Amino acid sequence: MKKVLIITYYWPPCGGGGVQRWLKFTKYLPENGWKPIVVAPKNPEYPVIDKSLEDDIADGTWIIKLPIWEPYGLFKKLTGRRKEEKVNTGLLFDEKKQSFAEKASLWLRGNLLIPDPRVFWVRPSAKRLAKICKEIEPDAIVTTGPPHSVHLIGLKLKKQFPEIKWISDFRDPWADIDYLDTFYASGFARKVQARLEKKVMDNSNTVLTVSPTWAKELQAKTNTPVTFITNGFDHDDFAGDFSSKPTQDFILSHIGIITSYRNPLALWQAIEELCVENKNFREKLKVQIIGTFDAGLKRSLESFPNVKDKTVATGYLPHNQVIKKYEESSCLLLLLNNSKNAQGHIPGKFFEYIASGKPVLAMAPENSDVAGIIQENKIGFACDFEDKDKVKKAILDIFIDKVKATETKTAEQYSRKNLTAKLTELLGK
Repeated sequence: MKKVLIITYYWPPCGGGGVQRWLKFTKYLPENGWKPIVVAPKNPEYPVIDKSLEDDIADGTWIIKLPIWEPYGLFKKLTGRRKEEKVNTGLLFDEKKQSFAEKASLWLRGNLLIPDPRVFWVRPSAKRLAKICKEIEPDAIVTTGPPHSVHLIGLKLKKQFPEIKWISDFRDPWADIDYLDTFYASGFARKVQARLEKKVMDNSNTVLTVSPTWAKELQAKTNTPVTFITNGFDHDDFAGDFSSKPTQDFILSHIGIITSYRNPLALWQAIEELCVENKNFREKLKVQIIGTFDAGLKRSLESFPNVKDKTVATGYLPHNQVIKKYEESSCLLLLLNNSKNAQGHIPGKFFEYIASGKPVLAMAPENSDVAGIIQENKIGFACDFEDKDKVKKAILDIFIDKVKATETKTAEQYSRKNLTAKLTELLGK
């Protein structure tokens, strides 16, 4: 078998969306003739833990754990947070007015920790992996970011081993990522980010990303070929007694993080008005928030008493329990960030939504990649962030069962097995 060295920060027992793309690729690479050798941090600061994902690690997968130092301990001291508290970048500063220490920490993150706080993992890991590469002689190297510091490890290895093919995988944008605004990044810091991004892309054999829009945006920055392979769903996750039949209640479910960037006020307003106007709708309605969210969401729901009364927040759930939540839902909510990156953002959970057979309601630009998939396959609705009237009509159409279930052939193109076959074609080139 050919060997591919996969360098990733997110790996089980880490939970969340960032871990699943390469966890699932490694699961199906061996049956396509490639042996994955995974490099992950030994002692990372993961925001959530999900041990159920360890079941997806294929037998015989070679995993190399390398020590990492991250500055989150210092951050917690500066901001008065508890030592055991988990740090979730998306939720750091939404919950209250920022103190001077928090603003200073943000500035340091945006202007000194470039490309990100995992930059201290680069030098020691590249040095250790150079020795490993001499021993195992991989046929290809894959780096996946964010954190984009991981790509700098690949860059160092590529300079040392130019004969080894290197794929840099961008699960999110780098220099153009929306949250740099939150970190008070200066013009100089942004130029450094852009310079590093271009250096990584120019030295890669192929740049890989997750959507056609982001592929087009990255291709405009480099002469290196850029392609995309979307995220997907795993048939094994939906095996057993999974059913897509509708439930007695009308259950709207959102899975994942909700921050100030993706707090859908038009959605809450639409639901509130439907509750007032339609007694049957109000009696059957349940809203499930499955995952982490900031205090801004709680404050928002105070303005929508019916929505607040009908909403249950579970917090983060292990992935195998999330699958059960798909099963009991009547409609699955997809909330994109209301930001410049939204057009090309296709969250990984979207493909599990498709596989579940349930209608999808997305708060997304109408010209986005997500909207294109929804419209092409007639699996729900995509509404602009402020279009309350369209959201209201979409919910009512789903409530009165005007949206058909997802056809099997629609979902199949996004199965992890089929997507891994595409990856092996790319590796074969």
